[in-house]
Amino acid sequence: MAYIGLLLIAISVLIVAIYLSLLLTKSSNLLLTVMGTVKGVEAELDQSIEQLYGTLNETEQLATDVQVKLAATTPLFSTIENIGRSSQYLSEEVNKRTKQFEEDGSLPGTEKFVQAIQYGEFGAQVYDSWQRGKKSVKNT
Repeated sequence: MAYIGLLLIAISVLIVAIYLSLLLTKSSNLLLTVMGTVKGVEAELDQSIEQLYGTLNETEQLATDVQVKLAATTPLFSTIENIGRSSQYLSEEVNKRTKQFEEDGSLPGTEKFVQAIQYGEFGAQVYDSWQRGKKSVKNT
């Protein structure tokens, strides 16, 4: 009977050994699969990091380009500002001269200017009258 008990223990140990062998084989395959996945992720991560560095370099170049272009447009905006100031000064001077002319109609040199305007108006009236006369002759 001792031999039967010993045989049962040996069979039990054999079953446990087979089960452990299968378990270790499956665990080994699982670890190999995980290792392959980790290597693939590592390779993709390296590639992503390289692309990220490339993107960062392009972004830095773009930022530098924008900064250079902004620096180049600064004189343009300064020129536009100066033109605006000049036109403001000119407008103020014209307004000042206009008010001065309104207040004092006998400014030096204005008589000839006023005469030229009066002659121009007279000429325009004569021309209009001539045109009306020409049209009335055609209509009759």
